[in-house]
Formats: sequence, structure tokens, C-alpha cells
Amino acid sequence: MKKEKHSKPFKLMDPKIDFVFKLLFGNEKDTSFLIAFLNAALELEGEKTIKSVIIMSPNNDKEKQEEKYSIMDVKAKANDETIINIEIQLKDEHNMRYRTVYYLSKMIAKRLKEGDNYKSIYKTVAINILNFDLLDSGTRFHNRYRFTEIETKQELTDVAEIQFMELPALRRYIQENETTIKDAIGENKLLEWLLFIDNPESELAKMAETKNEIIGRARDMLKTLSKDEKLQEEYMAREKAIMDKYSALSEAEEKGIVKGIDIGREEGIGVGREEGERNKAIEASKKMIQDGLSLELISKYEGLSISELEQIKKEIEK
Repeated sequence: MKKEKHSKPFKLMDPKIDFVFKLLFGNEKDTSFLIAFLNAALELEGEKTIKSVIIMSPNNDKEKQEEKYSIMDVKAKANDETIINIEIQLKDEHNMRYRTVYYLSKMIAKRLKEGDNYKSIYKTVAINILNFDLLDSGTRFHNRYRFTEIETKQELTDVAEIQFMELPALRRYIQENETTIKDAIGENKLLEWLLFIDNPESELAKMAETKNEIIGRARDMLKTLSKDEKLQEEYMAREKAIMDKYSALSEAEEKGIVKGIDIGREEGIGVGREEGERNKAIEASKKMIQDGLSLELISKYEGLSISELEQIKKEIEK
């Protein structure tokens, strides 16, 4: 009698890991999850909804795959010419506000060719899904920013928009509204998507699937991806790379707090630092500069002077 084959047990991959997020929402063959998520994020209904998107940062982007610490964002152009860039961040690197303004500005500038009419600038949106508190907004987990007059709140233009979706705020919202949260599922599409992204195994995320058919399909896709052994290996490698990076940053931060750094002495190098330690500081600083951390912060962590860091930055940008 033949023994029955039992399927190998597996755990769902975490959609908060950018590698997984991109497999789900940056899939060129099936953009339905991305379209549904964007319509929820931009609060678009009826005729204004996004009908189709073109993925502009495909999964086979070799340049990004070769850089183990690179940010795997999802970039897409909608049928109304809106460009949207979605980035997911697990840990606060103390540069999110400035970096997102910088990248949004770059995206807008890149779209306008020399000689073009400025009116041809189409809407550009940066969406940041954060696994940390940035705005200290209590239970408000979704914030949208555009150009508005400070006192009257009159909007100047909607061509540039930045969104922050903070998962810790979402968790606090769930805790403070545990008696009514289930009523919001089925009414708030973005809430449903964020429940799935934050923890697809949670009771609330599973409830969202029953109310939102496309989230159910996203979970089925996540199951399929999670069973793929090759993808599991890539996922674990990516997870390790991200954790190594954040562990190094945390260690540098702790070192700076506990031991202190004698900035400014010996051209910004800590007392007694040997050549090997200096080289390590330079290499670590290069990585942090490429990741967009401020020179002031890097100086604090690595003990190099601002002038040294400016020179390193110039060499990187050559």
C-alpha cells in the first residue's frame, strides 16, 4: 500500500519584507493587487479610479538585485499618467522625511524634458509604508501631504503628494477600537490592505479577505509564493540582508550613545582609532551615504568629520 505524501509545512512569507511586497504588488503579469491598493490609498472612486498601470521597476532589475541592501520599491505609471512610487521600510533610519521629498522631486524633474511646457507635469505620488513611528500621530495610520496654504488650507496644486502609512499606528488603532474595528472592515479598503500587509495570518486580515475578494486572491498568491523553495531561499537571504543592515545601524547607534565619539579630534577620527578601524568607518560611511543618511548622523555614528564625509560623497557621485 502506497504511503500518502504529506505536503511540506510552510510559513507565509511576510509582505512587509520588500522582496515579498514587490512580488505581490510589482507583478507585471497581474497588476490587479497594485491597482486595488492604489485606488484605496488615493481614495479614488467611480470614473476617477485607476484602470490600468505599467510597472516601471520590474522584478528582474539586475542593478538592484546585485545590491543586497538596496531598497526594492515598486514604481508604476497609471492610465491617467500619474506616477506612483511605493517604498516599504522596517526600521527608522532617521532620514525618511527628507529622503522622500528628495526622491519625489527627482521623479517630477525626470518627467519634464527640456523645452516641455510646465503644465505637462503630471501627478507624482510617493507612498511610504513604515514599520515605525515617524509622525507621532497616535492612531492615525494614514497621512497625505500636498502643497497647501498654511492658514487657509487652500491647495496650490495636487501634482506632488507624499503619503505615510504607519503600521504601529495601525496596531494602536486596532487596540483602541477593538469593539468597532470589525465594522470598519468592508468599509475601509485601505485598512483592509494594511491589515493584510502587516499580518496576513491575523484574524482581522482573514476577515478582510472575506469582505474583499481581491485581498483573498492576494493571500492565495502569497501562499503560492511561500511554497516555492527557490523563492523561500531568496526571501531568507533578503530578510538576512535587511536584518544585518539594521543590526549594524543599531550597533553603531548604541556605540555612539554608550561610548561617545570624539568628533573633530584628529580630523574627526576617534582617539586611538587604528588604520583598520578607520577603513571600516569609511566603508560603513559610504554605505550610509548611498542609503541617504545625513552626513551629520553618519559623523555621529562613525566619527568621521563632515568635511571627510563630503569628500567621500563627491567620490561616490563621480
